[in-house]
Amino acid sequence: MTKNCILALEENPEDVYLETTTVLLKLIDNVIKDPSNPKYRNIRLGNPVVTSKLLPAGEDSLVLPDSAPIVNLKKIRDEISARRSIYKTHASGSQNPTDKMSKKESSSSSIKKSNSVPHRQHLQSQQLQLTMEKPKKPFLQRIGYNFQRVLRYEDKDLQAKALKLIPLAELEVAAQKNMRMLQMAIKKGETKEEEVNIEEFVLLELMSWFKNSFFSWVNTPECSFCKGTTKFAGHSTASLDGEAERIEVYTCNACNEQTHFPRYNNPEKLLETRKGRCGEWANCFTLLCRAFGWDARYIADETDHVWTEVYSSTRKRWIHYDPCENVCDSPLMYEAGWKKKLSYVMAYSKDEVQDVTWRYTCKQQEVMNRRTECMEEELISIMVKLRNERQKNMSEVKRNYLNSRLIAELIEFLTPHQLTEEEKKGRSSGSLVWRLARGETQGEALVPYVWKPTQAEIAAGKMHIKYSASKNKYFREVGMEEHQSWDRGVYEAKSVCRKEEEDWKMVYIARTEGSEEGSVSWKFDLTGTGVVVDIVQLSFFSKLYKTGQVNLKMCGPETCVLVPLKETMFETDAFRGNTHLEVTAKLKGGSGDNAWQQAQLFRQELTNYTDYPFEIIIKLKKV
Repeated sequence: MTKNCILALEENPEDVYLETTTVLLKLIDNVIKDPSNPKYRNIRLGNPVVTSKLLPAGEDSLVLPDSAPIVNLKKIRDEISARRSIYKTHASGSQNPTDKMSKKESSSSSIKKSNSVPHRQHLQSQQLQLTMEKPKKPFLQRIGYNFQRVLRYEDKDLQAKALKLIPLAELEVAAQKNMRMLQMAIKKGETKEEEVNIEEFVLLELMSWFKNSFFSWVNTPECSFCKGTTKFAGHSTASLDGEAERIEVYTCNACNEQTHFPRYNNPEKLLETRKGRCGEWANCFTLLCRAFGWDARYIADETDHVWTEVYSSTRKRWIHYDPCENVCDSPLMYEAGWKKKLSYVMAYSKDEVQDVTWRYTCKQQEVMNRRTECMEEELISIMVKLRNERQKNMSEVKRNYLNSRLIAELIEFLTPHQLTEEEKKGRSSGSLVWRLARGETQGEALVPYVWKPTQAEIAAGKMHIKYSASKNKYFREVGMEEHQSWDRGVYEAKSVCRKEEEDWKMVYIARTEGSEEGSVSWKFDLTGTGVVVDIVQLSFFSKLYKTGQVNLKMCGPETCVLVPLKETMFETDAFRGNTHLEVTAKLKGGSGDNAWQQAQLFRQELTNYTDYPFEIIIKLKKV
């Protein structure tokens, strides 16, 4: 009888079955842990969880007699848990559990109820009602599931909640500055980049803020007891809280205590936790894009990665955005830079589902040979049926617009993308638009800058200049001037860039990936000012790993001085009477694939806004 009841549960819809078994396992675990506690044996039917998640799948009452043996209860628990695992395996096929979305949240019940009845009815009318037979192949089932769950981003209350968390004014100010800089570069003929609208600059700022300030990456969580490092120990089914798809368990390397790391897929929950891996990142970031009103879609790569695409009304095409990497419009980076063996890359939005694999590969035949999950005709058929079902209640004008945009996208796929050097490296320096937004302008676009004393500095008898890597700004202490971006204060730079290391929340300047040597210099010129150098003080922080090297020197017209790399401020009068001074750092050495990263300048925590790892004071004296 018990066996039949457990089997009967599986006759419910998939989302009901998963939610029901989650709650049942929780209730049973409570009794097993504390058998004599009456509150665990008597469940009120008025309990909202019971009302919403158990009664739809069972009878009108829940009774556990005192005479029920705990050993039998454990057998029931083990049977439900085992069959649930088998059920999920068959439902998701080869879906990787690390970064994919929870199936239970594909139902309309996972969308938070709105206070607005008309809006709630609108959402319900948008839920996908498949009239075709459920596909048997796991890959095709995942397509239907993913297409259903993106409707969660359309909840207006959820969008409003997301918008309240975004520093919109700050993003818009930064976007306007970068847009003006691009316009000036185009006007001067310094770039062939096309001009883009302000929304795209805001989107770049949003992604940078999302990566650097809002969301955090978790490989292994720190120990919740001693804050030590942990290692993966398995999954927990006894602690599921009804919101997490699963809970990863980690054991502390120091105290041996266990730490639980819930994997949430509900985007509303992610607005609170703000951490996870690529599944959580793309899920939450796509919601933010929809909250802004941008036409965004969730991209799922079957070789286990996810990201976002946003449609550009200016460029008339979909553009790739990866919030995990803080990368824009570099679609070939996965194949060329990450060496991924792509097969299927699918795009899901509120309006349509599309196979976008061909945007992300320049090896079409190799990819075709790996596409073995279904016949191509089957894939096309399900995409058309899903798309038609979703669009059947749209106006003819809206359907025609979507069809014309789809045709333009398919035509785009006929011409393979040209691979860039940045994509080969798996890096994200990209176009000038992107470099301006990130402050990572490469050396070839550098405009040499020479520091000259201001009238205020001459009157004060010193130039005092310092740089914050976290703020990416130079500050002139005398006169309180600011200079934006590390490269806007250097005289010469070769094969170096500013790198933000999001895993560790650090930032620094290092060689570009693959380069054997890099250099950067700052120049100071006092010619014609009526003052010359007296004493120079320099604080210059560097961080070395393995065999990485940094060589630092100061040179005048006739004299050079090697500067020792130490934390105290270096002082010299070797340039007394000179009108020119240049500080040069050379980065080299290192071993292995990340040799370029083993010699770093100005390494600093992203949240450290008080320290200045580069600081120079040039005391002046009148001629």
